[in-house]
Amino acid sequence: MNKIQLYSYPTSPYAQKVACYLYYKNIDFDFIPVNPINNEQIKFTNQRQVPVLKIDNEWRKESSELGKWLEELFPQNSILPEDEQQLKSVFDVDHWISNSLIPSYFRNAVEWQNTWNSITNGWRLARAVSNATPLPFYIRFIWPFAVKRAGFIVDMVHNLNLNESFKDMNHRLQKEFIVHLNNGPFLCGHEQPSLADLSAFPIITSSHFMGMKSKQSLLQHPEIKRWAQRVHNHLPNNPLLVPIELLNTTEL
Repeated sequence: MNKIQLYSYPTSPYAQKVACYLYYKNIDFDFIPVNPINNEQIKFTNQRQVPVLKIDNEWRKESSELGKWLEELFPQNSILPEDEQQLKSVFDVDHWISNSLIPSYFRNAVEWQNTWNSITNGWRLARAVSNATPLPFYIRFIWPFAVKRAGFIVDMVHNLNLNESFKDMNHRLQKEFIVHLNNGPFLCGHEQPSLADLSAFPIITSSHFMGMKSKQSLLQHPEIKRWAQRVHNHLPNNPLLVPIELLNTTEL
């Protein structure tokens, strides 16, 4: 039996992707929460980047690369097609998720549409992180303001077209997602979930599960909501790394 450990902050969208790969493949793993103040738990890597996946005595990083690694070691419930053209389509969609969908998720943390909603959303995230690795109260309190100024998040968001309104951005992402579905029940027109579906799912649904308030959500599109429900059928009732008692719902 392999000893599998996933190191990260529980709210990291990249870690949530990897968790969905593991859940879909029915691979038992231990989630090791990382303290964002000192990153003590991943000192063995000599870097601060999460997630880190450790299998026995080997560890690797980069969420999408971890999906490939898991497919090599655990081919059951495959998340990558064998056909080269289909494989390229999956990686193209995963690239869109990394370069468009995830930055749009972070844009809500940097550009506040509604100040109170953004602050309370930040506090919800801080509560989840602190539940895993206890944080001082003042850190939890300033969390929304710290995330708003975090360098790597700000840099990621600045690569977006910030002249595009949130409403227009949401509509564009919905349209692009429908194109990526390609008339299939799952992304790329596939009949079963792939790495692309499992990468997109937690990004699109985590705010809903955690009860975070937003004027814009891809789940507002009925076809995307039906897709999310189909993916959820292949995952645990709670597909996140946050304890169920901290979630607002487990229903889509």
